Amino acid sequence: MNTVNTRYGKDAIGAMLEGKKNIFFVGIGGINMSSLAAISRARGFNVSGSDRARSPETDGLEALGIRVFHTHDASNIDGADALVYTVSVPDDNPEYVRAGELSIPRISRADYLGWLMSGSSFRVGVSGMHGKSTVTCMCASIMLAAGIDVTISSGAVVHELGCTYRAGGDEYFLFESCEYKDSFLSFYPTHAAILNIDMDHPDYFRDLDHVKDSFSRYMDKIEDSAVVNWSDPNVRAVAAGKKCRLIKFGTEADADPRPRSEYDAFADAVKMDRYGSSFTLHTSGGCIALHIPVPGIHNVRDAVAAAALTLSVGISPDAVAAGLASFRGAARRMELVGKTESGADVYLDYSHHPTEITAALSTARMMGGRLIVVFQPHTYTRTRELLGEFARSLTLADDVVVADIYAAREADIYGVNSKMLADLINADGGRAVWSGSLDGGGDEFSRIARHVVALASANDCVIVMGAGSIAREADYLRAGV
Repeated sequence: MNTVNTRYGKDAIGAMLEGKKNIFFVGIGGINMSSLAAISRARGFNVSGSDRARSPETDGLEALGIRVFHTHDASNIDGADALVYTVSVPDDNPEYVRAGELSIPRISRADYLGWLMSGSSFRVGVSGMHGKSTVTCMCASIMLAAGIDVTISSGAVVHELGCTYRAGGDEYFLFESCEYKDSFLSFYPTHAAILNIDMDHPDYFRDLDHVKDSFSRYMDKIEDSAVVNWSDPNVRAVAAGKKCRLIKFGTEADADPRPRSEYDAFADAVKMDRYGSSFTLHTSGGCIALHIPVPGIHNVRDAVAAAALTLSVGISPDAVAAGLASFRGAARRMELVGKTESGADVYLDYSHHPTEITAALSTARMMGGRLIVVFQPHTYTRTRELLGEFARSLTLADDVVVADIYAAREADIYGVNSKMLADLINADGGRAVWSGSLDGGGDEFSRIARHVVALASANDCVIVMGAGSIAREADYLRAGV
């Protein structure tokens, strides 16, 4: 079994760590864990940790002087005063087990992050089922443009920083607020964005009502202001009656807009092309002309949220405009990473939910040429629960290659596979192949690469899509396998 989130809270964790200096991180190479390790070291802790393999994240930590073990072994935690772990770590992990035997405090990542942020005056969280990494990175760009010495914990690489974190001062703490297993209920936001509410993580959430209940409890924790997507009916339902100040945002392009008078931050005069978007943001403080160098209406909506959130903590309109204009995108979010031998552009995208896929592919249509997608489903439970929605979203592409499901934390016991998804895409009028049907030798990714390279021409757009190991496929395509 996987471990669970602890709920000690900031005061209990503060007491546990009083006078203690040595913290061990299990899964230290993870996107979120690596940021917490680096911030902890900057705050004076002796940090070490373990992960199964080397990665750019572990290399970066070692460059900071943090010791990283590349095996999991009980002896690794010798001398540790506390152990921080991710909920993807199994409860038979030898370091986790040994810490329990020695009565060393074991603290989940979310609980520890909540304590780490608790001393900051402005605790700025970005939540939602989709887009939170992008909005976090946009907020980071704005805060850096404003000259704020902000501490940042992001779920994606902030291009201005070259990593997912910034170990800054104590006044401002910007963080991505993840809903999985109710992690965000361990956080202490003063200001927060609620971007959208949708069904996801069916391995934890029973249904949409369960998701909405979790977001409702999260909103009860917001001390000052909540920037809420007023065009999302689920967000409106959850926000009703909350005590925090609501800042309602939206755009003229939303499918089901409310009367404009209901919005506190509203974008109109939207102009988009393949290179970016410009629009006018209307707020109670006046109008701001904004430009973002990334295309797509979903990015406009994200920019409105980031602008409203940073304005709510006192950042100037000029800094908002400068930060968004210099925004370079979030890593693995429609990120241009190279070309195939034939000249087709190769993009890397993290989308792993039908809503995200639809937004990404609708934007990609601006790129011109055929749209070829290599998609790796992420987890069996999500694939089974949303199979029909995945198929419909992927029919937006001209050609789809469906890779085998990335299991992540799950076992193959749910009666679903990637061939079923490919067949359903074809039944819905799309054109898809399952990677297992491709001829030739080598591993799955090399077979996919040969198929895509033969298929793609100059000016086509190839999107390598998913949240798992599929990012390696982009390397195969660039290498012309």
